[in-house]
Amino acid sequence: MSLPFVPNFALTSTLVVVGGAYFVYRALTRKHVPSHLPPGPPPLPFVGNLHQMPTSNQIEGFRDMAKIYGDVVYVRIFRQPMVIIDSLQAARDLLDKRSSIYSDRPRFVLFSELMGWHSASTHVRYGPRFRKHRRFMNAMFNSRAVSAFRPLQQKERITVMEGLLISPNAFLNHFRRFAAAMILKITYGHDVHSNDDHFIHLAERAATLTVQSGSPAATLVDFFPALRHIPTWAPFSNFKRKALETREAVEAMMEVPYAVVKSEMKTGIAVPSYTSALLESRADPLDGSVNPEDEEDIRGSAGTLYAGMSSSPYSPSAFLHTFVLAMVLNPDVLKKAQEEMDRVIGTHRLPTMEDRESLPYFDCVLKEVLRWNPLVPLGMPHRLMEDDCYRDFFIPKGSTILVNIYSILQDCANPGSFYPERYLEDESLPDPKTIIFGFGRRICPGRFLADSSVYMTLAALTALFDISPARDSEGKPMVPVVEYAEGFVRHPKPFRCSIKPRSERVLTLVKEAKAESTTTM
Repeated sequence: MSLPFVPNFALTSTLVVVGGAYFVYRALTRKHVPSHLPPGPPPLPFVGNLHQMPTSNQIEGFRDMAKIYGDVVYVRIFRQPMVIIDSLQAARDLLDKRSSIYSDRPRFVLFSELMGWHSASTHVRYGPRFRKHRRFMNAMFNSRAVSAFRPLQQKERITVMEGLLISPNAFLNHFRRFAAAMILKITYGHDVHSNDDHFIHLAERAATLTVQSGSPAATLVDFFPALRHIPTWAPFSNFKRKALETREAVEAMMEVPYAVVKSEMKTGIAVPSYTSALLESRADPLDGSVNPEDEEDIRGSAGTLYAGMSSSPYSPSAFLHTFVLAMVLNPDVLKKAQEEMDRVIGTHRLPTMEDRESLPYFDCVLKEVLRWNPLVPLGMPHRLMEDDCYRDFFIPKGSTILVNIYSILQDCANPGSFYPERYLEDESLPDPKTIIFGFGRRICPGRFLADSSVYMTLAALTALFDISPARDSEGKPMVPVVEYAEGFVRHPKPFRCSIKPRSERVLTLVKEAKAESTTTM
């Protein structure tokens, strides 16, 4: 008869201790995965928070949500999760530090399928093709490379100054022409001679229709993809007809100037440009052909630059327009900036980029313009590519991420006041230029060109012209009301003002600068 098993109590005790220590170690070192979502307004069944989403003045509506729920707010539109970020810290933590999973764009069903924006770098999904587009653009528009465009910037800003001398009331047209002329010359080698230029009309039509169509993420078809199959003749299909019209405009904007460059290259008359340089670099040495995928990427990245700089969302014209409004409303600021200009530059020449460090107050004025009215107040939406944890929150894969840039830049003392000195008095304030162009790997590739172009033009405008309210028939000043057009870009609504040369010497200065720029081009 065998004896029953008698355990080795020393061995058992050791195993218990080791096993317990192991589980304690796992409990202490295991990454905590929160199970709850970021705070947000309570949703309704099926529609989620649709009924609580602001339909107008979204930046203020989202800011009000943040005051209640914090700087990371979660909402759900039908089944689509959305996170609204309301602090610079959270935006940096997620979109900059975790850019590898926050650099996608939301899936805009109708726009992606009908508009052909799959080829444009602004909208292309994150991956190898996106990185390829960025390599194309960064090579030409990095902080060092943009200095090569200085002669062109000088030439075009003089054209703006001439326009303001001849027809100051058409200042907005001069600004639009300036933005379009810069990028058309760089991207396609095309010279713009007037506001009636065909390429300018193509870009403005595409931008206008896109804004009128609304944000792609706001269309019902993005929440119910099956709606894309509705025929255009069916009831309630106006959204699809509008998208088809917008598609035609966008395709024309991207295809027409590109086709011109290709045609000119065949005949040997093409002017050096971004597009021609890329086509030449990718051409087969035997027959000159370009791989179809490379050609599509060149066409798409060129179209993105063309649309972005000439129309929206980062157009210099919006910045110039807002600057004029700010100076009309704040004459003391303009006078102080002019006094600094006169003290540093004198009256015998125009300011240059080399003068920037010597004009600290004027630089603060430009920062305050961007803070006062950020051009793209909600930025461009991002999409989370995999589940993530932040603080004690769980953020699900596929969430649309919006950053309330407007609210972030309002986080300062007396945000409603136009006060450039705040940047001299408080060095902890972030430079708006490091925020308005986006975050992470989706930051605007043309930001250095846009910044230097705007700086040179507004420095000349400040040095040469006085800006004040227009006057009515009785000579009384007509102070404009601060109003902005709803849309992706916050353009001021049209207003009247007076733009006059500061002295008789302005005409001479402009002529001298024009002659000098002609010899250097």
